[in-house]
Amino acid sequence: MKNWEENEKITYHFSDEECKRAASKAMALLLHKDRTRSELASRLEGKGFSEQALLEAMRYVEHFGYINDQRYVENYLMFQKGKRSRREIFYKLSEKGISDELIWQVMEETEYQGEEEAIKLLISKRLKGKQPGDLSYEEKGKIFAYLGRKGYEMNTVKKVFSELDNQS
Repeated sequence: MKNWEENEKITYHFSDEECKRAASKAMALLLHKDRTRSELASRLEGKGFSEQALLEAMRYVEHFGYINDQRYVENYLMFQKGKRSRREIFYKLSEKGISDELIWQVMEETEYQGEEEAIKLLISKRLKGKQPGDLSYEEKGKIFAYLGRKGYEMNTVKKVFSELDNQS
């Protein structure tokens, strides 16, 4: 048992005390929620840490796998599937400082599906108990415009809307 404990103790050496504090702050921030590399760096920078301390803290959390942008995108997609359009997800992840290439790569690998379910959910919220066939031309137009602003393709919206109309 003692050999295992000795092998498991991994030491990480920081160049100074500020770097150690920055790594500790990074760990505390990650304890509350998962963050992208860019978000974490921005938060540490906002706390007044030097560039050297920031770099060492980032290296530390990446070394132990506490921060990983690809994993962040995969998790985000998993939890937002059926709630948001591909465009909206792409925009939200871009805002968090994740590269466009990484977002597209993960989206391609996971074959993001779920836009139709999200559209159905949003339409049912907008219908407020009405049937799709009971809506006026203007009301339908407002729903289509709303979904368009959310980033959904009009062909997919029309398809889902006609499916819902046929069900009623």
